[in-house]
Amino acid sequence: MHEWDPRRLTTAAATPRSFVAGVVALFAAIAAFVAVHHEPWRDEADAWLVVRDIDFAHLFDWSRHAGTPLLWYGFIAPLARVGLPYASQQWLHLGVAVAAVAIFVAYAPLSRLTKVLASFSYFFAYEYSIIVRSYALAILLIFAAAALWPRRAERPIRLAIVLALLCNTNAQGFVVAGAFVVALLAERALRPSAIIAIGALAAWWQVRTPPDPAREGARHAFNAIAVPWTLGNAFVPTLPLAAGCAIGVLVLVVTTLAVRRSRNALIILWVTIGALLALYSYVWLGGLRHAGFLLVITLVALWLGARDADLRYSSAAALLLNGALLISVCVAARYWIDDTRTAFSGAKEMATFISDHHLESAEIAAHNLTQCEALLPYLPHSRFWYAGLGEYGTYLKWDAAQERALEMPYPVAEERAKRQFAGREWLLLFNVEIPDAEKHGFRLLYTNQQAIFEKTDERYWLYAPAR
Repeated sequence: MHEWDPRRLTTAAATPRSFVAGVVALFAAIAAFVAVHHEPWRDEADAWLVVRDIDFAHLFDWSRHAGTPLLWYGFIAPLARVGLPYASQQWLHLGVAVAAVAIFVAYAPLSRLTKVLASFSYFFAYEYSIIVRSYALAILLIFAAAALWPRRAERPIRLAIVLALLCNTNAQGFVVAGAFVVALLAERALRPSAIIAIGALAAWWQVRTPPDPAREGARHAFNAIAVPWTLGNAFVPTLPLAAGCAIGVLVLVVTTLAVRRSRNALIILWVTIGALLALYSYVWLGGLRHAGFLLVITLVALWLGARDADLRYSSAAALLLNGALLISVCVAARYWIDDTRTAFSGAKEMATFISDHHLESAEIAAHNLTQCEALLPYLPHSRFWYAGLGEYGTYLKWDAAQERALEMPYPVAEERAKRQFAGREWLLLFNVEIPDAEKHGFRLLYTNQQAIFEKTDERYWLYAPAR
C-alpha cells in the first residue's frame, strides 16, 4: 500500500507490467471516447491544410513565417497526401499521446498514485491527447529522454538522437532539449551534445526570421501576468490566479528541495523553467498548452532526482503534487464531459451544412480567415476567397499580408466581397453576425445551432445575396 500513499513521492520498485497495461488501456479508452466527439479548431485544421495543400518547395518558407519546426508536420503529411480523412490526424496524435503515457507509467520511479494522477490530469488526458498539436510528440520525446538518461554513458547516441528530434518539435521542446544539453555539458559529454547541436541548428534554420514576418519583431514589452499565470495553470489549470500561483510556487519550492542533491535534476528543472518563463513573458504567452510544460519538466526532475531524493522534503512534495494533480484530474473530467456533450468548435457543424446542401462548389467569401479556415479540412475540394487577403486560399501563411488581413473590419470585408463577385453566384461566411442582414442585401442560410463550450469565436453565419 506504500505505492498508494499520497505522502510517498518516489519508489525504487519496478512497475508491474499488469499495472502499466491497465493504466495505459484505461487512458487510451477515455481519450479515444473523447476524441470521437471532439471538433477540431483552427490550429488543428491549419496543420492538416498545410501538409495537404502546400507545394513542398515552399514548405521551409512557410515554417519560417509560422515559427515552428516541421517534425510533427512530417508525421501527418503522408496521411493527408494519400487522401485519408481528416480524423486520421486525430488517431495518429492519440497514438503518440498513449505512447508518451506508457513510457511515463513504465519507467518513471514515482509512486503508482502519482503516476495515475498525472496520467489522467488535464494536460495528459486532454490538452496533449485530444487537441491535435505538436506538443504530444514533444512530451513523448521528453519522456523518452528521461527514460534513456540513466544509461547515457553507455548509449549516448540514442539519447542525443531523441534530444535532436525534440529540438524540432516546437519552442518548448527546443528549450527542454537545451536544458538537457546544459546537464550533459556539466558532465563534459561533448559527443552527444554535438549531435544535439546539429538538431538545434536544423530547428533554427527552419524558423529563422523571414523578411516579412506577421509581427514586426518577436520581442514585446514584458507581460507582467505571464509568470504568475503560468505557474498557476501548470499545476492546477483554470483555478483562480492567486490560488493557482500559490500552489504552483509551493510545488516548485518543495520539488527543488526534494531533488536538491541531484545536480542534473536541478539544472534541467530550472534552466527549462527560466527559459520558458522568459519566452512567455517577452514573446508569446499562448494558452494552457504552454503552461503544461512546467508540470512536465517537474515530473522529469523528480524522475531524474528520485535516487538521491531528500526524504525530509519528499513527503511535502508528494502531498502538494498529488493534491494539485487530483484537482487537475477533476478539470480534465470537466473537459471530457463538455467536449462530449457540446461542441469544442462550430466548424464541423457549419461544414456539414455546406456539404449536406451541396454548396462545396459554391464561391464562398470568408472573413475572418483564421477562424474560417477551420471548416476547410471537412471540405477537401473547396477553397475560400479570403476577403482580407483578396485571394483564394486554404492554410494560413503567417506573413505580413495575413497580419494586415486580420485587421480588416467586417463591413470592409463585406464590401470587398460584393465587388469581387458582382454579377455571380456566391456566399458569404462570417464568424460574426451581420446586424439587420436584409438591409445589407443578404439572407441568412445557416448559423450554428449546437452549443459551443470552448472556441466561441468559431461560431459562423453563412449568407447568400438577397435576390
